[in-house]
Amino acid sequence: MKRTSTAILALTLAATLFAGCSSTGGFGPEGTQEVGAGAAPAADTPEAGPEVPAQADEVVFYCLSFTNIPDSYDQVNTAINEHIAGTYPEANVKLKLQLFGPVEYEEKIRLAMQSGTPVDLFTPLGLANYVAQNQVLPLEDLLTEYGRDVTAIIHEDIGTDAFKTYEINGHTYGVPINKGMVVTPTLIYDKDMLAATGYSIDSINSLRDLPKVFDKIKELYPEVFPYANTNQGDTHIIPILAGENDIDVMMDRVTYMGVVFGDSGQVVNLYDTPWFAEYVGIMRDWYEKGYVPKDMATSPSTATEYFNAGRLFSTIAGYGGNEIGALISASTGRNIGNKWIAPFYFDSSAASLATAVSSTSKSPAAAMKMINILYTDEFVINTILYGIEGMDYVKVDEHHWTYPEGKDVNTVSYTAAFSTGIVGSEKLQLQTAGVSYEDVLLKLRQNVECKRSPYYGFTFDPSKVVNEITALNNVYSQYIPGLVCGSLDPAVALPEFNKALKDAGIDALIAEKQTQLNAWIAANR
Repeated sequence: MKRTSTAILALTLAATLFAGCSSTGGFGPEGTQEVGAGAAPAADTPEAGPEVPAQADEVVFYCLSFTNIPDSYDQVNTAINEHIAGTYPEANVKLKLQLFGPVEYEEKIRLAMQSGTPVDLFTPLGLANYVAQNQVLPLEDLLTEYGRDVTAIIHEDIGTDAFKTYEINGHTYGVPINKGMVVTPTLIYDKDMLAATGYSIDSINSLRDLPKVFDKIKELYPEVFPYANTNQGDTHIIPILAGENDIDVMMDRVTYMGVVFGDSGQVVNLYDTPWFAEYVGIMRDWYEKGYVPKDMATSPSTATEYFNAGRLFSTIAGYGGNEIGALISASTGRNIGNKWIAPFYFDSSAASLATAVSSTSKSPAAAMKMINILYTDEFVINTILYGIEGMDYVKVDEHHWTYPEGKDVNTVSYTAAFSTGIVGSEKLQLQTAGVSYEDVLLKLRQNVECKRSPYYGFTFDPSKVVNEITALNNVYSQYIPGLVCGSLDPAVALPEFNKALKDAGIDALIAEKQTQLNAWIAANR
C-alpha cells in the first residue's frame, strides 16, 4: 500500500444482513446485541434520542471524505451518539467524527499524534509505515475481548484468513474495510455490434477468442475501433496474465516488479519470462492489424470517450461484481454488456485498506468497541456516510438511498457519500439508487470464493531498496505503455527493457523480496 493521494482517490471509483453472530456486540462477556440493529425513521429534523452519558469514553475517528466538508456536522455526531447510547449502553462510548479531505488527511494524522491532539481511529495509507514508526497498536487481544462481532462479519465476507495481510511481526494492526476486493478482468463490449457479427458472447472466453470477432467488427464498422484502453497506456494485459497464471505480485500491483508464479516460492522478473513475451506479442499483433488506436500508448483518449462517440466495440478493465455493463450503458446511452475474461488471483495486494487504532489513543478498549459498532451497525454506518435521514438523504427502499428532492451532493448540509470504500461493511451500507444490492453480495462472495495465493498475508517492506524502486519505476514508465499497447516491437524493445531493468537494480529488488518471502514462509509453515 502506497501513501499517495492517487491511491486514495482510486477508492472512489468504485439482501441479507449479517446475523450469524449472537454473542454480545463484542463489548465483553455479558449482554447481547444483534448486528445491524436500530435504523431510525425519516424526519425533517432528527428526533431527540437517549441522553449520551457524560462519562462515556469519547472515540475520535479521523475519516477520509471526498466531498465538500461542512463547517459543522455536530448534528451527525449527536444522532450517532444518541443511537449508540440507546442501543449499546454497556459499551459506554461516544463517537467524535472528524472529516478530512485526501490532500490533508495524512498530515492531520501526523500533526495530531505529534501534538497530543486526540485521535483514536483512522485509515492508514501504508500500514507498514505506521507500524515501523510505532503509530498504531496491535489489535489481536482487543479483537478477542471487544471485537467478536466485527471479527465474525469480516470472516464471513472476506474469509477466515482476512486479517493475515494486516499482520506484521506476529501482531494484527488493522481491521480490514469490509467490501468487495476482487477486481476481475472484464470484457466490456457493445452488445448490438456483437449481435451484428453473428458471434455469441459465449464464444469469447479469453483474449485469444477476440481476433475473429475484431475482424468482423472492422468489416461491418470501418470507423469503429475493435478495442481501446480503459486507462491511458494500459491495456490490462498484465492483470490478465497474472490471473491466468496464478501470479502473486508480492504487493506491487502497479509495476509488477518481482513476482511469484503459483506455489514455486521463487521471486522472478515477470518481464523476462516467456509468458510476458507471449502476451505483449498478442498486443503487437492487435496493433499491426489495426484493432486498436495507433496512439493508444500516449493518447489521453480512452474507452469512455470512444464508447460515448459510438466508435468502440470493446475494452477490458478490472471490476468488482457483474453490473458494470449496465452502469456504463446508463452513462453512455449505448447497449453495453460485460463478461469476465480471466480469473482474479487473490494475493495480499488485493486487500483493502483497514481501520487502525492510534498508539496515542487514551482508551484502546473504547476504540475497539467503536470499531465493533462501526462495522456492524447499519444506522451508524449510513449516518456517517449520508447524514440525517430526511434532511441529507432519503431511503428509496430497504437497500437504496437518494438525495432529497431538489438537493444533490453539493447542496445537502452533509454527505460523505464517496467514502463508502473506507467506512464499515459494504453490505450494511445503503446503495445509490439503481445499484444492484445483489451485486454487492456477489462481490463479497467473490472475496471468499476467489482463488488465493499460498502467500496471502505476505507484505513487503521496501525500505532497503527505495533507490532501486525509484529507478525501476522510471524504466517501467519508459517501456511498458508501448509494449502493452503494441506500438513497440517486443522483439526489439523487450531485450532493451530487461537490460534497463537490470541496470536499474531489479536483481537487488528481487533478492530483497526473496529474503523477506523466505522468512515469511518459515514463520508461517
